[in-house]
Amino acid sequence: SGQPRLAAWPSISQQVDDDPGGEQPGQPPKMDLIIMNPPFTRSDIRHDQFAATEEAALKSREKELFSSHDGGEAAHLSGSSTGFCVLAASILKDDNGALAVVLPGTVPTGPSGLGLRQFLADRFHVDSIVSSHDPERISMSENTSIGEVLIVCRRWPDDKPKPPTRVINLIENPAASFDALSTAARIEQGSGPFVIQHVNAERIEGGDWHAVNFLAPHLVNGAQTLRDSVDEQGSGFARMSQIAGVSPDGRRVRDAYTRSDVPTPSGRRALWFHKSEVTQSMSARTDSYIEPKPKKRDLAEKYWNERSRLLLTNRLWLPLVRAAAVVVETPAPGSRWTPCRPHDGSLATQAALCAYLNSSVGLLAVLGGRDNRKPSYPQFSLDTLRSIPVPNFPALGDDVRDELANAYETLKNETLLPFPQMNDDPIRKQLDDAVTNALDLDPEWVAQIRRALSEEPSITNKRYAPPNA
Repeated sequence: SGQPRLAAWPSISQQVDDDPGGEQPGQPPKMDLIIMNPPFTRSDIRHDQFAATEEAALKSREKELFSSHDGGEAAHLSGSSTGFCVLAASILKDDNGALAVVLPGTVPTGPSGLGLRQFLADRFHVDSIVSSHDPERISMSENTSIGEVLIVCRRWPDDKPKPPTRVINLIENPAASFDALSTAARIEQGSGPFVIQHVNAERIEGGDWHAVNFLAPHLVNGAQTLRDSVDEQGSGFARMSQIAGVSPDGRRVRDAYTRSDVPTPSGRRALWFHKSEVTQSMSARTDSYIEPKPKKRDLAEKYWNERSRLLLTNRLWLPLVRAAAVVVETPAPGSRWTPCRPHDGSLATQAALCAYLNSSVGLLAVLGGRDNRKPSYPQFSLDTLRSIPVPNFPALGDDVRDELANAYETLKNETLLPFPQMNDDPIRKQLDDAVTNALDLDPEWVAQIRRALSEEPSITNKRYAPPNA
């Protein structure tokens, strides 16, 4: 995917060891340092450019390598870059080896990247994670349009506690190697167009690298508080999957159904699109007829039985979008929307969840777990949607649920402003007040979240500018 601009990391000064002394015959020399930008190709297609005999030989050799390697299981967890990291770890020196690698922006937060995160954190001290919050340049390398991160790892003695990891969120991502060197030097000095946060080793080893998701530390800490609350006894929060079923994925619906603008024989309807000029409130209407594809009727029936009136967005263009969840007039599946079915079957719970998810706290919960393939246009897998921290209504009681459901009924047809304008949005403010009162939250904390979200570069799709700049 191109050459990394930030490969010349200043705190890594060691070079590849030219003297393989002490290595066993036939083994590759151990190295002090590996800097790499591996391919991000899916594992199942990375051999497609080779002839059948060559492909078979490559796969056989890989199987042989990884079957005897202690990181072999991790090597097959996601794309090709994971395998490269496993091999790099095997040829680095055990005492002072260092690895600097450019990886997709989904690795620090996506469920599919958990195995690689834990692999790196187990075998190294994750020294630094550099993430771009510059909408003009979300990648670290050339010739790619997806978000990337630079991860720097070092060997660490087993008998010494690991220090915190630096998460460096760039306000301006340098465009040239010379500028990258200058930015790297300023990072070492601790002052420049970036925000540095420190994440303790226990959290990093557990796979929680979500500090890359927001430029503002207040939002990182707020999202962390919500995630941590899920595991605290009596906190009043749960994972979405604990109180509701979330499925099917929009891709599955598109695979099983044909969409139409005119009535179809089945008469089934869905909310297919997420158009910001149409979906402007929490109440929405289905916009398409759908018909099962002849060869997919069983799947189509399965997905139809998972429909709901509450739908969660599974893809967002953050600068223009207004709603993260809607309630439709009749239970339906979606394409850009995913049905959410509360276990209690209550419409009041659906309404309460919709009000919460469109409040500033709810939006923080949604965006706090997003992937960063394209920060301003995140996609949400079923695993990510199911992990959203939400009020635990069965534990909190009907009074809390009904208070939020009433807020939905009062405001459901009111026009919400786009996310970048949420701090000036009177409807969002009313939702925030309802959530604050129902969940007994600090109103100042909620107001800070609303303001900080409205200023986030991934939401405005503009470089961050200080207030009054």
